[in-house]
Amino acid sequence: MVTTEETRKSSESPAPTSFSSLPYDVTLNILARITRLHRRTLSLVSKNFGSLVASRELHVTRTLIGKTENYMYVCLKTRKNSEPRWFMLASTPNQQKLIPIPPFPYEYPESPTIVSVDSEIYLIGGFLKDERRRKVFLLDCQSHQWHTLPEMRIPRGKSAAEVINSKIYVIGGCKSDKIENWGEVYDLKTQTWEQLSSSTTMHLPTQKSTVPGGLVIGGKLYGMDGLKFNFLKDICLVEIESNVFCQISVYNGKVTWCDANKDVWRNVTGLEGLYIPNRFVSVANLCGGRRVTVWWKKEKFLSVGWETEIWCAEVSFERHGVEELQGVVEWSKSVFTFDGCDFCFDFFLNYAILNLAFI
Repeated sequence: MVTTEETRKSSESPAPTSFSSLPYDVTLNILARITRLHRRTLSLVSKNFGSLVASRELHVTRTLIGKTENYMYVCLKTRKNSEPRWFMLASTPNQQKLIPIPPFPYEYPESPTIVSVDSEIYLIGGFLKDERRRKVFLLDCQSHQWHTLPEMRIPRGKSAAEVINSKIYVIGGCKSDKIENWGEVYDLKTQTWEQLSSSTTMHLPTQKSTVPGGLVIGGKLYGMDGLKFNFLKDICLVEIESNVFCQISVYNGKVTWCDANKDVWRNVTGLEGLYIPNRFVSVANLCGGRRVTVWWKKEKFLSVGWETEIWCAEVSFERHGVEELQGVVEWSKSVFTFDGCDFCFDFFLNYAILNLAFI
């Protein structure tokens, strides 16, 4: 005869399997499918979850299952903030806007070098009180937290940099004229800096000089004056067709272009309806270098006072013959608004493109 106690035990459900008991790869695969909106909450569940959410392995897993897309991060200097501030450009269709991330926790250097690797932005060197810096910082774009990294061997400002085979090559920007000090490389795996050999240092700029008088490195265009570099943030190099490049800029309120190996500038056609003021304009690459974003500011006086808007337009291109480049405005709108009148000319400081998970 079955007792009451035996009946109660047989009706009980088996104990659920603990999430932590799952194989590591299975756990990563599950967490990789959770949207970015819920990741911060998930990271508060436990220290283990917090570590997983911020891990490079999780980003790799998202990439493997196709849960990523390009995001643009921009660094702006406005009257509203005493220090430059980084923003993420949300790419939700018809809802594009700048989302501020936590402020840089130290004094922000002038003219640092910016590179991106996977879900991380590296801020390298720069100037403080006219002195070059050795310091290097990392912004984890999964958690939006800043971290300090080992310092460079040589203080540098306005250097050029590119990521090749999990290493960051940094050249120029130093005070020394000695060729052995001109370049160094940071190994992302060992987190150590090493001096570049003289042959590598001289060979890298030669490889990247696809624009007369300029250096294309890390997808960005630099002007060269001897051993000095100047990041040309108002000119973008765009891949119009496979291995066919042209330069894009804005002049007198018009988007202009020229072949990468020439110096004849023409207006991009098809953009007659795009109003761009003659001032406060910068351009930046997007979508693997095949599109650009154009940035400008508008000030307007309201009944309660002045208001400043930051505008952005995304433009794609089509080549028509030898002398015509047609542009298409994918979208154009105000992406950030703040009170007050901001006449700061150089408001767009830098940008980075990262491959992150869908929001």
